[in-house]
Amino acid sequence: MKKRLAIIGAGSSGLICLKNAIDELPDWDLVCLEKSDNVRGCWGSPYPGFVSTSTKYTTQFACFAKYDASVNSDGGCSQSEFFQDGEYGDYLEKFADAFQLRKAIQFGCEVQKLWREDRHLPWRLTWRRNGMIRDESFDSVVVATGLAFEAKSIDCETPTLYPSDFHKEIESRTIQGKRVVVMGGGESAVDIARRLADPTRNNQVFLSLRSGVRVSPRYHPIRGVPSDFLRNRLMLSIDPDLRNWIGQRFVTARIRHQRLFEKCFPSYGTNDADKEDDLAGRKRHWALRLTKHANANLFDMFHNKSDDFLDAVVCGEITPVGPPIDDLYNDYRPFGEKPAFGETASEGDSAIQVDPDWIVPAIGYRSGLKRLTEGRVNGRDFYLGCIHITDPDLFQIGFARPILGNIPSISEMQARYVCGMISGKWERPSSIVSEHEQDRKERQARYGSVNLNAVYPVEMFPYCDDLATRMNAWPNVRTLRSLTRWWRMQRAPATTLHYIFDQNDQDQQPSVSRTFDETPIYLPVVLTVLLLMLKPIDAAYRCLKLLGRGDHTANLATKQTSRSMTGNGHGQV
Repeated sequence: MKKRLAIIGAGSSGLICLKNAIDELPDWDLVCLEKSDNVRGCWGSPYPGFVSTSTKYTTQFACFAKYDASVNSDGGCSQSEFFQDGEYGDYLEKFADAFQLRKAIQFGCEVQKLWREDRHLPWRLTWRRNGMIRDESFDSVVVATGLAFEAKSIDCETPTLYPSDFHKEIESRTIQGKRVVVMGGGESAVDIARRLADPTRNNQVFLSLRSGVRVSPRYHPIRGVPSDFLRNRLMLSIDPDLRNWIGQRFVTARIRHQRLFEKCFPSYGTNDADKEDDLAGRKRHWALRLTKHANANLFDMFHNKSDDFLDAVVCGEITPVGPPIDDLYNDYRPFGEKPAFGETASEGDSAIQVDPDWIVPAIGYRSGLKRLTEGRVNGRDFYLGCIHITDPDLFQIGFARPILGNIPSISEMQARYVCGMISGKWERPSSIVSEHEQDRKERQARYGSVNLNAVYPVEMFPYCDDLATRMNAWPNVRTLRSLTRWWRMQRAPATTLHYIFDQNDQDQQPSVSRTFDETPIYLPVVLTVLLLMLKPIDAAYRCLKLLGRGDHTANLATKQTSRSMTGNGHGQV
C-alpha cells in the first residue's frame, strides 16, 4: 500500500508544502484538507484598499517567480511593488493551477482531531465534511493551519470584537460614531485602528500600547525605494547583536535628521528633499516617541511596516494610550508613562478615562495545534519550528514569525526541508533533542516576551540560510562560478530566489546566476563601504561571544563558521 501524507490547510503554507510533496514524494498518497472553499488563505481576500507590508518580489515563492525588483518612478504613489486588494489571492490561485494542486485538496473539511494510540502506530485524523465525519490513518502529517488560528481573548464586560470577525462587522458599518479601543501594536492592530479611524465613520479611536512600536516605512526615506530592497546579505552577515545596536541608533538619527539623509542619498522617484511641512515634522515626532518607548529588545524584534497609520495619529484620528489600569478596561495610562518604583498601575491621578463602546483585542493568536491534539502536542516541541523532536512523522509549516520578512517565503524553505526529510533526502538531526534545547534557550533569552509555545520567532534570512545550508542549497562562489556574481548577490535585495538550483548537479547552471546579473542594487555605495569597515569589528565581536559561551554553544558556532568559510554558511563576506 502507498504511504499517506496529510497536509492540514491549503493557504500559502499548505499550498507550497503540497507542491514540494508532489515533487519529492511521487509514490505517496497525498491528501490536503482545507476548511474553506478556496486556496486564497488568510490574506488572499482582504478588505478593499489592502496593501501588503512586504514587496511582491520578496513574498513570492521562489519556484513560481513572477515579479522582479524594479521600482516604479512615481515615488511610491502607486505602491505597485506591493500586493494590493486581492492580488496575493490571485497569485495563490495561479500557483495552484500552474502545478495542478487542486486535485489533491479536499475543500470544506473541518479537522477536529489529530491523534494516535501509540507512537509506533499511524496518525489518525478526524474531520467533518458536508455533515459527514471521516476518520483516516496517515503515515506522516504536516500542520499548516497558520499563525492566525484563534485570537487571544480577554475577559471584559464591554462589547468585544476580535480580528477574525472584524472585517465582517466593519463592512456592515456597525461601528460608527463610537468610542473604540484597539489593543496591540502589531500590523493587524494598527491596521484595524486606521480603518476604524476613517473620518467617514466618526469614531473616536484609541490605540492601547504596553510599549512603543518601531515603525519601518514601506518606502525607505533614504532612497525612496521599498525598505525590502535595501536589506541585503552584506548587511545580514553582521552579527545580529551588533547589527541591531547600530541599526537602532541609525534609525533614530535618520528620523531626527530626515532632510539631511535625503540630501545625502539620492532618491528614486519624485521625493523632494527640500520640502518640509508641519505634517512631516509631526510624523517625525511621533515616530521618535513610538521608538523611544519600545521595550529594550523590541527594536531587535518585530517591526511594524503599516507606516500610514502615523498620518492618523498626527491628525488626531488615533490617540495612543498606555495599557489599561485594571480589568475593567475603562481607564488607561497615558502613552509612555510607566509607574514609578513601588507604584502599582492603578495608583496615581494620570489615568485617561475612555469608557469605550467597543474593544478590539488584537494582541496575538493561539495555535490550534494544542486543541487539535487535545494537549498532546505543543508548538514548543518543534525543532527549527518545523520538526517534532520526538515524533519523526509530525511536522508544522508556517509557524515561524519573522522579525522582518514574510511568512510565505519562510514556509517555502520549511516545505522543501520537511518534504525532503520525509522522502529520506535529508537526514533527521541525530542530536535533535539537545540541539532543540539549546536553540530554545537562546530564543528565550532574546525573545523573552514572545510566547514560544505558539510561534517560532526568527530572523528571516539567517533562518532560511540555515535551512538552505542543511539542504546543500546555499550559493557560493564555486556554484555561482563567478566572484563578481557572488559579490553582486551580497549587495542586491535579499530574496529566497537565491536557493533555486540543485547544488549537487555541478553541470547545471544555477538559475540564480542568471537572475542576479540583472537585479538592481539600491544600497548606496557609502553604506556598502561602512558595512565592509564593520567586518573586522564584527569578527572580533563574534570571537568574544564565542569565548563567553559554553562548550556546546562554542562547538555549534565553530561548525557554523566552518560552513561559512567553505561557502555553505550564512553569506559571510
